[in-house]
Amino acid sequence: MRITCPHCQSRTITRSSRRPVPVFIEAYAQCINPDCGWAGKLQVEVVLTTSPSRCPNPEVAIALEPRSRQVLLDQLQSS
Repeated sequence: MRITCPHCQSRTITRSSRRPVPVFIEAYAQCINPDCGWAGKLQVEVVLTTSPSRCPNPEVAIALEPRSRQVLLDQLQSS
């Protein structure tokens, strides 16, 4: 994922990050443009599954996209 500065649109670098829970990431980013100097905290959250994992973590529950859910249900019913 490429994050750009919200002010000057230059690339940013990640200074540090942490993952307090499996579906949420906090990161501190800094703009590489020396004329800008912006730095800030980002939050990234996993909100939807479009394709289920083949090795799911039982402690993680991420909503399944409605279309994918229907495809899986159809496959189960035809088995």
